[in-house]
Amino acid sequence: MEELKKLLAKEAPCQLSDEMMDAFCACMEEVKLERYDCIMKCGEINDNIYVVKEGIIRRAHQVGEKVITKSFAAKGSLIISWHCYLMNKPSVSIFEACCDSVVMRISKEKFDNLITTSHEFAQWALSIAHSTLFLQEFKTRVLKGSIKERYVSLIKSRPEIMRDVPLGFIASYLGITQSHFCRMRKELVTGK
Repeated sequence: MEELKKLLAKEAPCQLSDEMMDAFCACMEEVKLERYDCIMKCGEINDNIYVVKEGIIRRAHQVGEKVITKSFAAKGSLIISWHCYLMNKPSVSIFEACCDSVVMRISKEKFDNLITTSHEFAQWALSIAHSTLFLQEFKTRVLKGSIKERYVSLIKSRPEIMRDVPLGFIASYLGITQSHFCRMRKELVTGK
């Protein structure tokens, strides 16, 4: 749990005291996931908050028959469906384990209680929300250019994704088919 606390400390500019971090972690329960297990599906209402302890979780949207990967959450990342958490509306996203993973779950009720009873925790939660907005813009900046440039950027910025995530999920994230992705990878490796 100590590693998770250190990773959580990096999630937002605002830091929790050791005592508040301990209180937050004490409210969580561990959930083990196998590859392709979902912690949330599109159309479901799940207002829990999750923290990735091990593995990688992808956020995807369903568009017709296609499932399009929008982002990945690695160790220390918070996972929240804002539709569910804020408005009690069904999730517009799918949250799925890319590999065997462990997440820590805290209920909305317990999370909100920490916000209500601790000004420090409320500031931290707001800082997390701000960081989420920043990361959405950051992804747009990092993943620009040609598909090859976006792929190279992904390799450099998130090597754990290349190691642990199925190729189809990565191709979807880059906005290409898996066969196109495999050809491109081969071209980059062989130089042809």
